[in-house]
Amino acid sequence: MTPFELSQLSPAEALLWNYGISDPVDIDLDAIAFDMGATVHRRPLCGCEARLVADGDKAVITINSKSIITRQRFSLAHELGHLKLDRGRSGFLCTSKDIGPHSDASRDGEAIANSFASQLLLPSYLFIPAACGKPLTIDSAQKLGATFNASITATCIKMVRTSTAPAWVVCHVRRGLAWFFKSPKAPENLFLNRELHYDTEAFDLVYGEGEGKTRIKTEGGQLWFSDREASRYQVKSQSFRVQDGTVVSLLSLSK
Repeated sequence: MTPFELSQLSPAEALLWNYGISDPVDIDLDAIAFDMGATVHRRPLCGCEARLVADGDKAVITINSKSIITRQRFSLAHELGHLKLDRGRSGFLCTSKDIGPHSDASRDGEAIANSFASQLLLPSYLFIPAACGKPLTIDSAQKLGATFNASITATCIKMVRTSTAPAWVVCHVRRGLAWFFKSPKAPENLFLNRELHYDTEAFDLVYGEGEGKTRIKTEGGQLWFSDREASRYQVKSQSFRVQDGTVVSLLSLSK
């Protein structure tokens, strides 16, 4: 990296770079926490996913041991974000609604900690080269997620937000569209349907009839977008069902 490129690193990436981390396998969150003066405990928690208690240069972070490993890692990275960026605060009690890769769009403290966590687990300076040339599919997200020990959802979001192609990551529940992110190259005139079309395979996942992951499929743009010109587009899609029942889909405009 040139000095200019180094200046573009986020706080989380700069932290990893200063540790000399050049391979995702070396992202040891417990070691980073120890170096930051924090002791990490994993115990069953009720009502929250993680908590941080700080006193001067020392802190104790407790992570919900009942959550899956990738969730625990994101929770720990989230609390490290608080520890790094919110010095002077004595503690945080973070719920499942506070912690998540899809909750970093606003600028409140929890969103900033989520953004820090995403960059700590999936640093752009390592992720972008790893994702280069890979298709925007759930299959690719699974492989990249395994490499970085991150959740498929977090990896899908990172893939889309760093993509140079028109792409979206979309989350649906039975009530409709829950959240989405789009790539910088996504057309501004395409607006996602609020409700899943019944002809999409993602529809079967939401309503419990499909398997955990759909096949990669090319579909008419009108199945995903509401714009009057949507039928002019072809969309490559793949979806998977998360443990909580939500369905995440990766979409890209096919040639």
